[in-house]
Amino acid sequence: MALTMPGIPPKPTPDQFEQVAKAIDPSARVVSTRKLDGGISSRMNVLEYQPPGSIARKIVTRQYWEFSNPEEDNHLFGESAVLRALIENGVPAPDVVIDLEAASKIFGRPAIVISYLEGAPNPAPHDPDNWARQLATALAQIHSTTVTPQLMTVVGFADNEITKWMTQTEPSDRFKKHALSIELRNVMRRLWPSVDTSATHLLHGDFWPGNTIWDGETLLAIVDWEGPALGEPMLDVGYFLTDAVYFGIDIEDTFLEGYEQASENQIKDLLFWKMAATARAMPDVGPWAKGYSELGIRTMAAAKIRRAHAECVQGLLDETR
Repeated sequence: MALTMPGIPPKPTPDQFEQVAKAIDPSARVVSTRKLDGGISSRMNVLEYQPPGSIARKIVTRQYWEFSNPEEDNHLFGESAVLRALIENGVPAPDVVIDLEAASKIFGRPAIVISYLEGAPNPAPHDPDNWARQLATALAQIHSTTVTPQLMTVVGFADNEITKWMTQTEPSDRFKKHALSIELRNVMRRLWPSVDTSATHLLHGDFWPGNTIWDGETLLAIVDWEGPALGEPMLDVGYFLTDAVYFGIDIEDTFLEGYEQASENQIKDLLFWKMAATARAMPDVGPWAKGYSELGIRTMAAAKIRRAHAECVQGLLDETR
């Protein structure tokens, strides 16, 4: 597969959109296209096409960023395999419409085409407890997905980064440029020897409300599978719970109860994994404000999320005293 144009993906050409439509149905015509916001390592477009005598349908094209050596950058090639595994295991997620090999030939760079889901994130639910239980059940399904030998070859281990943080002699910049970061790292290193990192479950890697699609109060799918990993399920759990704190929704007890009911995984080392989640946002969580504001529920200024993050970190540190 010849891959060209490293870096940021360009806007697809009309001919490329037409090739996508005809790869699905040789007689289909393109009705409309538009850019889709979101995605941290890909350009996404919605393509509406119509087969003869049928209603118009929508799909999503995803062109990945390329780096210096895309042939060896396995994370670009994992999403197709992950999505297929999720669907096979009954996880609510987009389906693959055109796989990596065929889509990449159309776009001249790594790409896939996935199903389009009518819906939107729901970060301000009418019933937060029901919302939390649905998300907990979906996350338990993700963590129960069978990890095949193929997935092992295209999905990396999340714990590698955490291990590096904990074993470096000198703290990285992440732990130098925040008022609480040195204390946080010291406490994490004290907890680290007893933390179990032997698990190899499939993880989402960015499990927060912005990566969910809802039809009203019903969860339809978990989306944005750009950074899946293998590792300890509590990494996803801790990330979600700290994120909920940042935007001000109190559902931890309900979420954990729902997760335990739906999963065979034990809640363990949660304090450490919540600390690790806050460390991921260091040294500056401020740029995350844009993602929250795009959800449309409130204006989340950078100063506000910095304050919420610092209060969360301080609360976790207080638990160890």
